[in-house]
Amino acid sequence: MPSVLSDDDKETVKRFVPKQTNKIQAVAVARLYVAYPNPGRWTNTGIQGAIVLSNDLVGNTYWLKMVDISSGNRGVIWDQEIYDTWSYNQDRTYFHSFEIEERSAFRQFASATPSACPKARRCACSSTR
Repeated sequence: MPSVLSDDDKETVKRFVPKQTNKIQAVAVARLYVAYPNPGRWTNTGIQGAIVLSNDLVGNTYWLKMVDISSGNRGVIWDQEIYDTWSYNQDRTYFHSFEIEERSAFRQFASATPSACPKARRCACSSTR
């Protein structure tokens, strides 16, 4: 997994999260883990790509969207609405956790450039090496 987005990756993100219906707030390279089937242990979902914090201008909601930036170019492969009571924690510098469907999920960032997630008060995107 690359640590930063290439120009081609950025174009892929823009293609699958178009500005006509979304305002992109932040983007970073990440992997998704879940605490399932064992709630006490993180399991790699195999989902990785560009994690995008976007404002859906049609529904007036914020979302995290994972865009496939591999050669498969599968578009948005995972998303999570950010609702008022959504819980988001920065557990470690590069590891952030949050609740999905009554389970915990976890992001591992790979970006070498930190980014901030304004508007999502519980979101503080970080970087790794």
